[in-house]
Amino acid sequence: MGQGAAYLLGMAIGFSVLPYFVLYLVYVLVTRRTVAIPYLLAGMVAAVGGTFLLFLAAGAWLGEDLAKTPIPMFGGVIVAGTVISLVGKWKGKTIHRD
Repeated sequence: MGQGAAYLLGMAIGFSVLPYFVLYLVYVLVTRRTVAIPYLLAGMVAAVGGTFLLFLAAGAWLGEDLAKTPIPMFGGVIVAGTVISLVGKWKGKTIHRD
């Protein structure tokens, strides 16, 4: 593999944490459901882990060319969106408006 695990972990953190919080804000605005902070943080760790595993697999296949492809950007967003959707369905609470 061209890149080390620490490099891929850094890429996973960079390409999944910010999209995770942006997608969470969009999720709250659209569905009117919130998630408790511990579940939100656990979901963020799951998103980083899933993105890291995706980058490990893609890095083994593409080698040094991984950073030149759109896989890091779109992979992080897709994994973060999936985790937000799952955490929101399982642990989300509806916001009540008066």
